[in-house]
Amino acid sequence: MIEVSHLTKRFGALVAVDDLSFQVQPGRVTGFLGPNGAGKTTTLRVGLGLVRATAGAVTFDGVPYGKLRRPLRRVGAALEASSFHPGRTAREHLRCLAPQAGVKADRCDEVLDLVGLTAAADKRVKGFSLGMRGRLGLAATLLGDPDILLLDEPTNGLDPEGIAWMRGLLRQMADEGRTVLISSHLLSEVQQTVDDVIIIAHGKLVHASSLDELAARAENRTLIVPADPRALVTLARRQGWRLEPAPDGPTAAHLVGPTAAEIGHACYAAGVELYQLATQREGLEGAFLQLTEGQGAMR
Repeated sequence: MIEVSHLTKRFGALVAVDDLSFQVQPGRVTGFLGPNGAGKTTTLRVGLGLVRATAGAVTFDGVPYGKLRRPLRRVGAALEASSFHPGRTAREHLRCLAPQAGVKADRCDEVLDLVGLTAAADKRVKGFSLGMRGRLGLAATLLGDPDILLLDEPTNGLDPEGIAWMRGLLRQMADEGRTVLISSHLLSEVQQTVDDVIIIAHGKLVHASSLDELAARAENRTLIVPADPRALVTLARRQGWRLEPAPDGPTAAHLVGPTAAEIGHACYAAGVELYQLATQREGLEGAFLQLTEGQGAMR
């Protein structure tokens, strides 16, 4: 298990992480989410001992990274896709890391095959695309066959086929009982991959739950401007819709819950004339934006 406990990190007057606490469970893929600058990478770097915390701690099964015995066998991390010597081949890069991970050279070929880089094993890294560099970074992460994976924006630079492959691999890792934490600034990029979500904004925790729990709380919000407000109120009561005032005009309202298509169909069937019908926030992505824009937390 990964545990972040009351973590704070200040850079001068800037508070990058502010009393942050959460846990990441094994056997699940957890999305560590928030807009750019929310404090995600700083949290991961503190966890790996690359940055010293101002207060609090990050531990792996109760042990700080710096005190882990054979840490590359316990924690695999890929925080960026550019930390390679451009003149080395993919295989050479991994063979330089193998002694640190305490593995034999043939493990390098195993992980190259696992990430789909066997055909590029003897090509120099300077010619790699961003997606290929991401795969090589993942190969290095898996070199020690670790129990815990920390991946920062792992789908960055991948094409749709590569993203589907990544999803499958992360699911395989979690199904094997590993703890998988992936960071992203967009929920839409990882919502088909993760089991749990941890959302931060301005260095603070704003939400932590399973993805299913977040989805259950996510609501569609649609702007509707009727020709006859009283007819809309009558229809909303009959349908069990929730109407809220909207600042877009004296007759404008927000309908919370149903989709725009469902609203349009019901209004047409009931003869309720509409001047405007527009989705303003939809489903999970809308809930994510609400949380990260500071409009309130969903605990």
